[in-house]
Amino acid sequence: MAEKRNLRPRARPTRPLGARDDGPSERWDPPTWDDASQLWAIPNKLGQRLHEKSRLGVQLPNGNFGMNDVEVLFSHWNRHLPLPSEAWLDERLDLNPNLLAEAVVMDTARSGGEVVVPGGRVDGFADAWAVRWSRHAKPPSTPRARCEWTHASRSVEWESLVHLADVAGEQGVVTEWYVVDEELDVTMYHVERVDFSGRLTTWSQLDRSTQEKVRMAWEERVPCSDGHRLPLIHGAWPWPQLGTTHASGRILRREESEILAHILDDADLSAISELALTLMSQGVLLRPGFKYGCRWRVYDDDMDAVHAPWLLQTADRRPSTWEDVCLAVRLAEGVNKTWVTDVALNGTVRWLSIRRALPGRE
Repeated sequence: MAEKRNLRPRARPTRPLGARDDGPSERWDPPTWDDASQLWAIPNKLGQRLHEKSRLGVQLPNGNFGMNDVEVLFSHWNRHLPLPSEAWLDERLDLNPNLLAEAVVMDTARSGGEVVVPGGRVDGFADAWAVRWSRHAKPPSTPRARCEWTHASRSVEWESLVHLADVAGEQGVVTEWYVVDEELDVTMYHVERVDFSGRLTTWSQLDRSTQEKVRMAWEERVPCSDGHRLPLIHGAWPWPQLGTTHASGRILRREESEILAHILDDADLSAISELALTLMSQGVLLRPGFKYGCRWRVYDDDMDAVHAPWLLQTADRRPSTWEDVCLAVRLAEGVNKTWVTDVALNGTVRWLSIRRALPGRE
């Protein structure tokens, strides 16, 4: 006998085409193609209403309002705008196979009453797919986000993500990525730069006496797994940022051993150890992230006092597609942490966070 389930699955929108019974009694004429603007012309009365209420379309020289294909389809679903013809969607898909995906993204992005306008109509955002305003602060106020979209199966262009996050930061907005899966469901992510800043004492901030104690302990090291075991000093360890106390000793992982060998003996660093040392110089504490599917858990204070705010996956292990990014971000969210990765751009390491967000909720 099948197990009885009380929870009902969420309703998934099907977005049918055609006139609906709940539509207005006054039927509008369908849009007509305007060669001059390469947009679909909406009569002035309806066009002005849609523009003033929802910022849909742009005014044309003849007083009518013009919409692109995405806006027409969105307005058909949500504003009872007739399609130009019964075959219109198939004809436009033949020209742009991504039309339906883009319209679904627009529908999702506007689902909370937000205002979403094609980037080419907004000064300073010509290279953005669209720009979003909060429903609480509509144009001409400052926008909230620049919007981009992609398919879930596509590869992630990490350098492009960093570049757009930099641009968005300069513009005072966030970068939103809308990822469309194969059943035309949409997941929204916020992609932002991270500047790590922790309260841990770094090597350069230790006084000479403490540095000398660490040096003496290093000289008495013995191999332990992939790293080393160092003796405690009078039952304690003077530099909390490095190692883990266990079995009455200080246990150093491989990269921690390489870092101390580099500091004290000028030994070479592997790429991962160099990355770890760069992070440590920002005052953060690194601990293994194996249980969370990443390289490190990153703390901004003593791990006995706080939880790790971040899970960091290094570039050599990070996902290559948005499907895999979704899995990594979901796991991080499940333990109340933000997923972060490193991206090298123009010879400089940048830290990039990806967080799932919900349309209509800041």
